[in-house]
Amino acid sequence: MLLQSSMALPEITIASDGGYHFSLPLTEARLTRYQGATICVRVDGVAFPVTINRSIPLPLPCQSLQEAKYFAAAISLQVVSATAEESSLVESAAASLPDSEPRFTASSNASGPRILDTFELWRAHHLALDGAPTTPPYWHLLISRFVDHLGHDELATVSAQDVRDYRDHLIRSGRNIRTARHADFAAIRALFHFAVEQQILASDPTQGIRFKLARLATQSRMLAFSDDQARTILQAADRQSIASRRWIPWLTAFTGSRVATIANLRTSDVVEIEGCWALRISRQAGPIKTAASERLVPIHPAILSRGFIDFVERLERDRLFFAPAPMDAFKPSLSNPLDPGSLARYNPARSTIRRVTEWLHTLGLEIGREHKRDPNHAWRHWFKEKAFAAGVPEKIADAIVGHAQATTARRYGSVALKVMAVEMQKIQSPA
Repeated sequence: MLLQSSMALPEITIASDGGYHFSLPLTEARLTRYQGATICVRVDGVAFPVTINRSIPLPLPCQSLQEAKYFAAAISLQVVSATAEESSLVESAAASLPDSEPRFTASSNASGPRILDTFELWRAHHLALDGAPTTPPYWHLLISRFVDHLGHDELATVSAQDVRDYRDHLIRSGRNIRTARHADFAAIRALFHFAVEQQILASDPTQGIRFKLARLATQSRMLAFSDDQARTILQAADRQSIASRRWIPWLTAFTGSRVATIANLRTSDVVEIEGCWALRISRQAGPIKTAASERLVPIHPAILSRGFIDFVERLERDRLFFAPAPMDAFKPSLSNPLDPGSLARYNPARSTIRRVTEWLHTLGLEIGREHKRDPNHAWRHWFKEKAFAAGVPEKIADAIVGHAQATTARRYGSVALKVMAVEMQKIQSPA
């Protein structure tokens, strides 16, 4: 292998002058062979020479350790690729020498950049640009599935036909078309786009490959809960002693939030601002869909009157509805590309959400995708319907649920928390 391990990244150190240094993730034999050689690399459009050594000062100024990791990883991948190409030339030339002559034998895997190593570069770049920290663990799982389907990890050998085959495989396997398009393919496209942008690859094999829109259009539109269904669920929640069943239905109902947003909330996300209790929704707690999803949402009086703040203040853990497993319990392994740890880090409340959904199905209601009412997401539709019926301005309703404003005019100016709180009180509790 070119790298010391398939997931190896350059080690960063801080010199006495405060500058960053890094060591290349090369084997000892390869480092000894190429020590002192100079290679021209390009990162973010800037070209500069790098001399291979055991400790290399970063040639670009970095404002943070995360930024230093990104630049070191980008440089390392190009150096590794360059030494792989040189080794291939040496091996070809050595093939004509007599058997008595010493030969340098390149690794059979030294054919160029690896898919998962390139993904690690994308991860560093994504985080350096303040991207959502919950995205890389989930996308690592999706990219690993793609690698498993390919049967190899060689970035440069992936063809457009490979990508089309994987698209067709997702469709045949019964993968939800929207999920396949907006999750699986989004991750693959982002990876190859990044590789081309960083000049790791010359062309993008995902270019021009699409899912048929007709397949997407045939999926059924989901509906809101009826008033009777909403009343039954919230009254059942009032009788529960399990925190997730007790509060998640109420909070999703009166914020219009996605269930993963609510289920992943932390105690620190419940805040009081100028006398108004609110939920701070951010990507630091769990997965959110868009930038508009990050917001402050007032807590409805019906929830406050039921003792929600007392519940939060009594908790002695970070998360409201579950106790997180220690992170060292999740051990990613490239030999197991379907490692559940990646998904657990992306959405820590996944098991909690599943248990709440299972409980909702025991209430005897006609809910579920076969009835066009998702057990959790139907609250989002319910809130928007009730907000419209109560006369809540669309700009304010969108701000509460985290929808992007639909028009340019509505994008001007933010909605104050107290304004949202006043408008939210127009929506009456069905329970």
